[in-house]
Amino acid sequence: IKQGYIIPFLQTSTASDKMPASTNSLLKTVGAFIIATAAVNLLLGFQFAPEHDHTLPTSASSHINTKHTAPRKPHKKQSKASNASKTAANTDTDHSKSVSKTKATTTEETKEEDAVGAITFSNAKNHQVVTDPNHKLPKWITDYFDWHASMLKKFPGDEIFKNPDAPPAIIRKCVDGLCGGLHDRLGQLPMDLYLANQTQRMFFIHWVKPYAAQNFLVPPDPTLPGVEYSFDWRMPEYWAVGTKCVKRRDCLQKWFRMPELEGNVQGQRKGEASEKSGYDLVEEGIHNLTKGILKDEKVVQFEILSHLQEGHLETKLQELGETDMIHKTPSFGKIFLAFFSPSKPVQKMLDDTNEKLGLASQEYSAVHCRVRHPFGYRMGQKFGGIYAGKADRYIPEFNGGFKDTMVETAIKAIKCAATRDVKHKMYLMSDMSDLVDYMAFNVTDEKYVSSHPEWFQDQSSTNATAKNLMSTFDVVARPQNTPNLHIDKARMTVVENYYGAFVDLFLGIHANCVSYGIGFYAAFAAKISGTHCIVKYAKEKYGGSSELVKVENSLWCDMKAANKLA
Repeated sequence: IKQGYIIPFLQTSTASDKMPASTNSLLKTVGAFIIATAAVNLLLGFQFAPEHDHTLPTSASSHINTKHTAPRKPHKKQSKASNASKTAANTDTDHSKSVSKTKATTTEETKEEDAVGAITFSNAKNHQVVTDPNHKLPKWITDYFDWHASMLKKFPGDEIFKNPDAPPAIIRKCVDGLCGGLHDRLGQLPMDLYLANQTQRMFFIHWVKPYAAQNFLVPPDPTLPGVEYSFDWRMPEYWAVGTKCVKRRDCLQKWFRMPELEGNVQGQRKGEASEKSGYDLVEEGIHNLTKGILKDEKVVQFEILSHLQEGHLETKLQELGETDMIHKTPSFGKIFLAFFSPSKPVQKMLDDTNEKLGLASQEYSAVHCRVRHPFGYRMGQKFGGIYAGKADRYIPEFNGGFKDTMVETAIKAIKCAATRDVKHKMYLMSDMSDLVDYMAFNVTDEKYVSSHPEWFQDQSSTNATAKNLMSTFDVVARPQNTPNLHIDKARMTVVENYYGAFVDLFLGIHANCVSYGIGFYAAFAAKISGTHCIVKYAKEKYGGSSELVKVENSLWCDMKAANKLA
């Protein structure tokens, strides 16, 4: 309407005068309907509540005096477990499984209850026990956890959005465009909590891409021994905030209307992504939410990457009198594991993998090969006429030069892992399923080797080196029944094909040692567990963060020592 695309349609013109009366009348009727519909859409949207009287600390060094309150118990879903992935894909309403064990009245309800909180590893420990049990989270964080839980209890379900007395909300979303991988999306919880705490807002996370986050992660079960905190980050179902819609596009329209902080993520729907640093965007967002143009908005969304500027948050915390800088202390892992545990299908894959491979928490090494990351290759480098930098978006053919490059990466990764821990098993994981199959299953299979004799005749070849290496060390892997996909860049597929990324993340968290190269996926797992047994075997060909690379130089693999072991 504003741009004049509809109004001229109704204006009397020479062309319309020459139309038959019935046609002209029909067009005007249709046009009037379009205008009326558009006008209603412009007028509808969010009805923001007035300013609230709930108080939170205005600095990280201030505290909320509240009692520890258990997380809410959301209303149970009524859809059947067998339709869970379909429901999430079409309506994005997989948000309401209970975090407490309650008596089920039907078989399907029992399945739903088991889906949440079933986080017991095969060694009968919950995931939070991998962190230092004697370390305590900063008080400003636990106070925020307690306040958040108390508000969810006071305003259950959609009341947190509908009730005018409920506090406002800030939502980290992944709805459209590129959002980043797991480290990008989940690796900056300290900054997210800082943003929520400073603006006195309820913090939630909402994904549409590739599916609702609850398909993969859920809050931990607070009734399990050793679970100190369980933070419920899930969005309640409510049509006005795009989490309860008949059609997916209806939900997206709600998100497109929602006020949003300026962001720096590719695919921002409002213009180009900001060139400001993530830290500057967060500080600017705090100002706008407390004193600026967004201070009266009930619900605000954001999509800011700030995990590569951790030093800025640490400086701010020091200025506020804090002594725990979080990122390099056990607090980082405790925060992550207070938010997330595996969903039921992801946990089942974890348990199956541990049982079949004989893995016990902190008694194996994780070896990660990120061979489809664009930073792992020279700019413009091609294999088979296809740019290597596009490998995240498609699954390249595992042959020729691309295959040899990937296998050489795995060889180096395993050798370097051996420099840290040669006693225990090594769990091999990669974003390329064919590579895992080849290393863990093919080169150890005499029938496979005999069917490709030309590959293994030259003992100095990449293939023969891989075969000999796998016979030297105890390297295991889970069956690659589905491709290991990047959750952001891969082409859309069924939800089950994304489970592997979360399974391997938690296997990395439970590893005693971690060997990694390009990207920060495996380093992220090590950061969560707090292990100091880390080795880095490869650097990015370009890009990356100088702040993080500087830290990683102390972890560089000694290739001379590695080659002596194999």
